[in-house]
Amino acid sequence: MTDCGSERGSVQLFLLGLGVAILLLGGISFDLWRLIGERRELAALADSAAIAATSGVDADFFRDQGIGRLDPVLVREQIEAVLDQQPASVMEGLSAPQVNLSRAGCDVTVGFQREFDFALLDFGRTANIMMSATGCASISQG
Repeated sequence: MTDCGSERGSVQLFLLGLGVAILLLGGISFDLWRLIGERRELAALADSAAIAATSGVDADFFRDQGIGRLDPVLVREQIEAVLDQQPASVMEGLSAPQVNLSRAGCDVTVGFQREFDFALLDFGRTANIMMSATGCASISQG
């Protein structure tokens, strides 16, 4: 008969460690999927604001020159109209839009930033992740 007294309880200790590892992995996956979802939501908002901003064409300049040019005041109004239609949950913690006219490859770019705070993986950190998204749109000439 062998003495197994020194190994007594090792299975429980192994299962406890396995349970903690599974909970940690579940927390990581939960927070990462939340991060991906919120980033996708932010990107969709930036894209829709940029597309709406392209309807802020300076009509007088277009009539005179036949060339589409964006009016900065109308662009801001179009972006504000898109933001007014968003639910409060989307607007929470959202920075003011960063608008850039006539950027290389785009007639208008609209960028947003939002801070993301972890639910399960905070671990007492003081700094959260700052995520950002930029939408780009161009006026169709022709």
